[in-house]
Amino acid sequence: MRIIKILLIISLIWPFVDAKIANADDEEDYKKYEGDVHKKHNDDYDDDEEDDDYYKEEDEYEYYDQRYPETNSNTWNIWTRSTYVNKGELPLKEAKEIQLKLENNNTVSLYLIPLDGEIYVPGKIVAELLGAKVVNYDNSKILEINKAGTELIFRAGTNVVYYNEIKTPIPAVTFYLNDNIYVPISVISNGLGYVAEWQEMNNAVVLKLLK
Repeated sequence: MRIIKILLIISLIWPFVDAKIANADDEEDYKKYEGDVHKKHNDDYDDDEEDDDYYKEEDEYEYYDQRYPETNSNTWNIWTRSTYVNKGELPLKEAKEIQLKLENNNTVSLYLIPLDGEIYVPGKIVAELLGAKVVNYDNSKILEINKAGTELIFRAGTNVVYYNEIKTPIPAVTFYLNDNIYVPISVISNGLGYVAEWQEMNNAVVLKLLK
């Protein structure tokens, strides 16, 4: 009779013991998986760079209201740093491969995308052409650019850039495409001390130093 009671008690409590053991195993597997994920995440960046809290604050990148007065002015290559942006006619009607040149004849071929009254370029490629140091934070869709004491931080899906840690409006919303953050050419060129000039004859854009 005593053995029967013991067996009955064991049969009643065993599911809870088994669940506890399973939970412990799951927790151990999760910790191992989490560690592997963190290791992979860290390996994505040079020198084990990570997204810090500054880059994870979604409200840091809120939108600015944009208004487009009717005008014939052309500002595709001028960063006005204003929410009141004059939208004029673009030199491009559709996305196409263009030669982007520096005055020293350094050249890169890339697709320029006309959209929302702006010409978009892949920020990383243009920044590197201009001699800037670039860090991509793929998980957060953030592009950090540094050159000669100037810092630009873009986040895909916003019309904001942090220019030397100052939150500043840009004329259109950035976007993520083919592993690149596309930004208005006016912002990245002017921000790094250049102006973009369209050359119809050569079907090219030349980046010239601002004077």
